[in-house]
Amino acid sequence: MAIGRITRVLLAAVSASLWTCHILAETGFLTNGAGDGFKCAGVYGSLAEHQGRRSAIEIEIPPVPPSDIAIAIFDYPDSRWIGIPVKEGTKLPDEQVGLPSAFINSERDPESTDKSAGMHRFTVCDNETMAMRLCTEIDRGRPLINDRDDKGKPRLFNSIIYSDYAMLNRSGPGYTRLEYNQWLSAHNRTDDHSDQWRSKPRSTTLEGATLEWLADGTLKIRYLVNTTGYFCVNAASSRDFTARAEWVNSYGLLPASEYPKMYIYLALTIAYSGIAVAWAFMSWRVWAEILPVQNQLLGLVCLLAVDMGMNFGFWKHYNSTGAPSMVYSVFTLVIDAGRNSLSFFMLLVVALGWGVVRPSLGKTMIRCILLAMVHFAAGCLYGAGILFRDPHESGPLGLVYVIPLSLSMTLFYTWTLSAIIGTTQLLADRQQSYKLAMYNKLWRLLLVCLALLFAFFVLNILHTVFYNLVSVAARSWKWRWFWTDGWLNIEYFVGLSIILYWWRPTSQNYRYSLEELAGDEQEATDRDEAADHDSFDNPRMGENLELDDLGIATAMPKPVSISGDDVRFVIHEDELGFGSDDDDEDEHNRQIKPTAQT
Repeated sequence: MAIGRITRVLLAAVSASLWTCHILAETGFLTNGAGDGFKCAGVYGSLAEHQGRRSAIEIEIPPVPPSDIAIAIFDYPDSRWIGIPVKEGTKLPDEQVGLPSAFINSERDPESTDKSAGMHRFTVCDNETMAMRLCTEIDRGRPLINDRDDKGKPRLFNSIIYSDYAMLNRSGPGYTRLEYNQWLSAHNRTDDHSDQWRSKPRSTTLEGATLEWLADGTLKIRYLVNTTGYFCVNAASSRDFTARAEWVNSYGLLPASEYPKMYIYLALTIAYSGIAVAWAFMSWRVWAEILPVQNQLLGLVCLLAVDMGMNFGFWKHYNSTGAPSMVYSVFTLVIDAGRNSLSFFMLLVVALGWGVVRPSLGKTMIRCILLAMVHFAAGCLYGAGILFRDPHESGPLGLVYVIPLSLSMTLFYTWTLSAIIGTTQLLADRQQSYKLAMYNKLWRLLLVCLALLFAFFVLNILHTVFYNLVSVAARSWKWRWFWTDGWLNIEYFVGLSIILYWWRPTSQNYRYSLEELAGDEQEATDRDEAADHDSFDNPRMGENLELDDLGIATAMPKPVSISGDDVRFVIHEDELGFGSDDDDEDEHNRQIKPTAQT
């Protein structure tokens, strides 16, 4: 609540915007061009099948147009060994080799750490590299792999590097260089130009990959991923081509960077449900002394448990089907909007002192409810716009979704901040130290949450900007969920938990509804002067008000207060019975009402 969803709606906006693009989040289309044939994504490795599925990278290359394509699949940290760096005709030592200055047949990579002047990285086996004895005829067309260290020993990679050269035909199945070499080795031949072995559909198992040729000439490559990492596919050709690459995980169809969200929402569902049960039990124990705001907090926690459960269901369904559910999306959108509005509303009424400083907000409560309803409608409108509108569509129509939500949020912000400042000042003037301490803690928590929110915006912007760099994405893809759903959810949970602890139902609830007594006459005078500034719509806690038949608040007869060291006796003038001849009977009928001293 102190976080008060002060930006919780932003999380809903981020999540809703992701719904429109998740279905292709771990699918890339490779085409001919500078860097267009290079795509990477995170994969959780598996050594065995899980529910009939195993982690893999699947590539599909249609035969039209027919192309000869160099293909490499590798874990990104091994990219420094893709290609062989040469300086002045000599292979560069390992300690001078950094990230590749160029991927296969692409322009210079701006992330290169190769600083040696005059160095050139050769990436494909061709006539030039064969003349330099970097490869042989049997590897013609394949991407070059720097697979031996300076001592000539085989190099250890994070994962198997698949390096091949596919030759596709328009009229039927083609073949790849690795297939050809394997067939020659199996038949003890050095060369064979016949097409009989490759003229029909077939499946070939290679080290780390399986190739399948369809009758129409389509090539499917399935590269098994045994270790968790950030795997890249690099394809290049001298002709136009189009290929589709998909990163598949054994646990299901969720993108690897989104997979942790399912467990985050499951944990939050359990946590909020546990808090709701504990809160309900504590409320039952002191039901006679429960405050209205505490009942509202219980409703908020229950709504949060439902909301987190709906989000868990959304991601669970996505993991099973591979596509977002429209039903889950709509329900989550509505519940998110309701949760945001209720959170803003709760923070506002507490900041105004409802149930703690004032027993009723009068007409102000109606205005708070109306603002919450407007904010809920604006939140639903904004979520619907994000969910159903093309994210690539530009134009002024987007303002229709943004402006109402922005205005209602601004009203909530300004009203809440001014209210909490005014309530804190009022408590200070009345010298209500216990309540003042509570509101000071609320104010400090709110400032901390705002500071964390500002830090989130800054860091999230930096992460978004630098995530385009492959080296940054390779190190942070496992934590991408934290920037989209994690931070705000965790910050909100921690802030709300702190406030729930402060406002938990206990046998000391009466301390919120009673005023501390003045310690001396001067303090009492100061409080009376401060009371003159209270409005009728916002009566003070402890004032004697009653409702007539029309529901209009009327004042009771003015009481006479007699202060003692420990107890204040409030005796109304009409109860004193001045002038009665029968003092004993009057004394018997006199009602003396002690009020508790905090």
